[in-house]
Amino acid sequence: MCEVVYELPKAGMSYEGFVTILLTAIAVILAVLAIIIAVAAIVGWAGFKDAVKDSVEDLVGPAMDAKLKEYPDASKYIELYQEIQSLYLIHKKLVDKPEPKDLASSSNIAVQEEKAKPAPVEQTAIHLAEAYPGEGKPNADGPTAAVPTEPNPGPSHS
Repeated sequence: MCEVVYELPKAGMSYEGFVTILLTAIAVILAVLAIIIAVAAIVGWAGFKDAVKDSVEDLVGPAMDAKLKEYPDASKYIELYQEIQSLYLIHKKLVDKPEPKDLASSSNIAVQEEKAKPAPVEQTAIHLAEAYPGEGKPNADGPTAAVPTEPNPGPSHS
């Protein structure tokens, strides 16, 4: 009853075992290769970026400096702004009406009442335009009344 059911390993390797070991080795090699490529890409990208930055500075730097020399310095703009601001203040003093000054109350009642009166409003005459042809004269019943006219029969064709 106590039989041992063990098989002794054969001296050679089976096909399934060989394929398993081979595929595992290939997966490990590919993983290591992927890590090496990733590190090389990061280092290469940083180096490439620095190389491009240096070459652009060498090529564009002198041309940019020459172009910027054509424009005035920033201090010139500050001076112009201050000059415009002072001219604006002078313009404001000359053109704008000054604020009215408050006067103390007068002891004379007539002066106080005169100050309280509103300024008289000038009345202007409204000139009505002449009536258009075909409009009647104003009526007592309404603003305008049309004067009936005979219809124009038009040219006769007889």
